[in-house]
Amino acid sequence: TVLNHDNYTEILEVLEKTMQDVLKAKEVPASNEKQCGWAANHTLEGAKNLAHAFLDKRAEWSEVGV
Repeated sequence: TVLNHDNYTEILEVLEKTMQDVLKAKEVPASNEKQCGWAANHTLEGAKNLAHAFLDKRAEWSEVGV
């Protein structure tokens, strides 16, 4: 967990590992109407596309920009 964690580098490492886990996923957890009213909007392909795009910008995560 990163709750109340103040090490910036370690937070970035956790984010990177989380995005890598998304790329390895076989399903979207809780992607059903009983657990999530927006389940129809969740797709594994969409999650993987976003994770890949996020990881593609890994070198820029520490930059504050426009």
